[in-house]
Amino acid sequence: MRARTRRDLTIVSLESLGSQDCMVIACDSCGAIGIKEGDVFTLSPRYAGKFTVRVALTEVLCSGALPVTITNGVACEMHPTGAEIITGIQDELNNAGMTDIVLTGSTEENFSTSMTALAITVIGTAKERDLKFGQAAKGDKLILIGTPRVGAEVDLESMGFYPEIHRLLSMPLVKEIVPVGSKGVAYEAETLANLNHMSYTLYETMIDYYKSAGPATCLLVLCADAIANQVLSCCQSSVIIGEIE
Repeated sequence: MRARTRRDLTIVSLESLGSQDCMVIACDSCGAIGIKEGDVFTLSPRYAGKFTVRVALTEVLCSGALPVTITNGVACEMHPTGAEIITGIQDELNNAGMTDIVLTGSTEENFSTSMTALAITVIGTAKERDLKFGQAAKGDKLILIGTPRVGAEVDLESMGFYPEIHRLLSMPLVKEIVPVGSKGVAYEAETLANLNHMSYTLYETMIDYYKSAGPATCLLVLCADAIANQVLSCCQSSVIIGEIE
């Protein structure tokens, strides 16, 4: 088996096993967010579970892969913290319409913990040819869906971008969909351009391109100029922010 990386994803080819399939793996972690004495940001552990799984789940979905299993490494006791985290994970899976996915994990039962912490890994499968990693061309547009938000700015009851992702995946001229996280929009735009050995321009807008987007509070879409208006019309809170050169 051959493994490679693209952005925050690990792609494992199963070609050596006689298959055209591949595994797509994403992970995310969360620490110091909860209600324990050592936590820095006070929030129900349910939300820590909800948004941590959202990040990794969104990464895998945006690649064009279908998630098949999720592992949660909860570095706290099962009751009450771990149980609340798992409830948050299940809430998010309901949002995504993936209630039948295999969920497994582990908790810390040997020692008492003073800080909430967890790690999430999402594993999906896809045909190599179906991965949404298209080749960028001069004039391709960069479209931002959503707004960078972090910490107390995040809408705790938000439902994620699952309907938008499914619509975008069905458009052949959408070349890549990138969840934006803590490194900001500009970083993701630069990474996309570098992966394609090209340069890019970001337009002047009111958006802070360097601000953390927290738990994937926006998506960066690379698409052909010909369908830019179609993307804008099917995705609320979207704007063209730049282009590939």
